[in-house]
Amino acid sequence: MPTSAHVEKTKAALSSVLWSALLTAMKLVIGLMTGSLGILSEALHSGLDFLAAAVTLYAVRIAARPADIGHPYGHGKIENLSALGETLLLLITAAWIIWEAFSRLMSDDPGALHIEVTWWAFAVVAASLVIDVNRAAMLHRVAVKHKSQALEADAAHFSTDIWSSAAVLLGLICVSLVPFSPEGSWIRWLLLRADIFAALTVSALILHVCYGLGKKAVDALMDGGGVETAGKIKQLMASYMPHYPLALLRVRQSGDKTYVEMAVSVPKSLHVDTAHEIADAIEELIVRSYPKAEVMVHMEPEEIPSGLTPDLLARQVALTHRFGIHSFSLHHADEGDVVTLDIELPPDRTLARSRLAIRAFQSELIARLGVRRVIPYVEPDFRALPAGDESLLPPIEEVRARVAALYREQDEPTPDAVELLHCPEGALLVVTQAFSPQTTVAESHERAKIAKRLLMKAIPGLSKVSIEYRY
Repeated sequence: MPTSAHVEKTKAALSSVLWSALLTAMKLVIGLMTGSLGILSEALHSGLDFLAAAVTLYAVRIAARPADIGHPYGHGKIENLSALGETLLLLITAAWIIWEAFSRLMSDDPGALHIEVTWWAFAVVAASLVIDVNRAAMLHRVAVKHKSQALEADAAHFSTDIWSSAAVLLGLICVSLVPFSPEGSWIRWLLLRADIFAALTVSALILHVCYGLGKKAVDALMDGGGVETAGKIKQLMASYMPHYPLALLRVRQSGDKTYVEMAVSVPKSLHVDTAHEIADAIEELIVRSYPKAEVMVHMEPEEIPSGLTPDLLARQVALTHRFGIHSFSLHHADEGDVVTLDIELPPDRTLARSRLAIRAFQSELIARLGVRRVIPYVEPDFRALPAGDESLLPPIEEVRARVAALYREQDEPTPDAVELLHCPEGALLVVTQAFSPQTTVAESHERAKIAKRLLMKAIPGLSKVSIEYRY
């Protein structure tokens, strides 16, 4: 079933065909009646526009076909071919106008400069101006909305028609003033040839448009011209995915679709499920800016451990000794580099039982980091929920009301969700809170810390409060 975009593009193209046919017939009849090269050149221009509009209508219909085995990227390139064909037709028009103009300028026959100026000529050119202004605006709007290069080429044609019709109108006005000019004067000489100069102006405008349309069509057919889109994608990745640097990026355009192929560097040890989630997040990020984009993300494994920072290396070593660490600091003392950190151990484990593991960890870390000393502070690992008295908990509706009231008092946005999870050790309150993407980690941490403290005080019976970020 045709999409709304296809229907709108088809209506615009069909409208262009009908108006082109009407204008061609009007200009041809009046051009032959008056002998005006300007109007005849406009008739030829409109005739080729009619042919181009018909090709555009065909191209728009073909471009709407879905991708198939023979055309896995769809049929959008037909619009680029159509635009290139219209460019060639316009070049033919310009060549004929220039040839005919110089033939008349060089002719010794006085009749070559004669033009029968009638009010019909003025009426046709004026009507052409009005029609072209409205048609060009309509085509440009639809072309921009649906990224249709075929319709954009049509709009450009009719934009040149506006200026060329204005030039022809000026030429007709000048020719009508010939009887009022002095015989043998340079003014009379210019006025007699004003129609020819108007035709040459038309040809110059056509050549200018041909260059722009032709370059854009060739760029698209050769999969070029994606520099601007690639630049924006690089900015998006740098802003929202800085931990996954781009190793490769290719962008190509086919009709109104943007095809993006990219490779990003990820840790070699990353699980395949996690890598898939990261790829989905990157695709969603790009599609938000380019709704019709099709994105292919390749994960490039990177040997991260060789570039580990000292704190990450310390965490890696600690895991091999079966405990966690935090609050890592590297100090450059006069006596040599010193590391301080906190070691997390089970609360019920004795120091004697942990002594050998801690010493082994210290020795390995000194050797790996090349520091003079590693000074550990041992503290209990309280990652398990502390026991709480759930009998003190109010009903969930009351919990949500208290959470909402507290957030209002702190001038914070109302939480997106409030959940109460019942675990064997106690109740866990999960508050999903919205943060602006521009909020720093330090700011979000400080605000969440305040919220946790106030919630634990406002709702008795909780074992723990967890803040989930949504941005």
